[in-house]
Amino acid sequence: MLEAIASWQAFFVALLLFGFAPGALLRLIVLAFDRDDPRRYELLAELHVVPRIERPFWVLEQLEVALFEGIRDRIVWAATGRIIHRWRLGSGVERNRAHPDTFEIPSETQKRLLVPGMTVKLMFETKHGGERMWVDIVDINRRRIIGTLRNTPVFVPRLDYGDKVKFKRHHIVGIVFEDGVCSNRCQPLATAPPRQP
Repeated sequence: MLEAIASWQAFFVALLLFGFAPGALLRLIVLAFDRDDPRRYELLAELHVVPRIERPFWVLEQLEVALFEGIRDRIVWAATGRIIHRWRLGSGVERNRAHPDTFEIPSETQKRLLVPGMTVKLMFETKHGGERMWVDIVDINRRRIIGTLRNTPVFVPRLDYGDKVKFKRHHIVGIVFEDGVCSNRCQPLATAPPRQP
């Protein structure tokens, strides 16, 4: 049989092209899809059903799908919240100036009483709306306040319970004091979930 092969080089090229290369390339291609995407496992399983002579072409077709579906989706996911569908913190002071009769905020005196461990309410805004959520203060310095999110966002992308949030005093729209009293008549127990361990 070996005598029928024109050369050893042609034999190794055939082994590489129809044996090793399609599987190795497909394993790299499926990395374009998200870790939980079922296509990762489906494509690897389908490879063994495709006849060997057709595998190189079939794998290249899957490369096209991965480039335009898998990688595109991952880029959109990575950009969400950073470049597209960005969120920002709304200023309670600006909102109060625009609607002084209906939008109450804590006084500057109340804001100066903030210490780590207290909970404040912030406005998280996107182009299409936003949410008011509670943040537990972790650290306070001259320039900003750092806290952890105490709610699970519904409409704000790339933000989860426990994420670090940096803000300034003018962003605050509500404060829960140590005795449970809430500034500007907010009701923390009705809207803020209990702290998770």
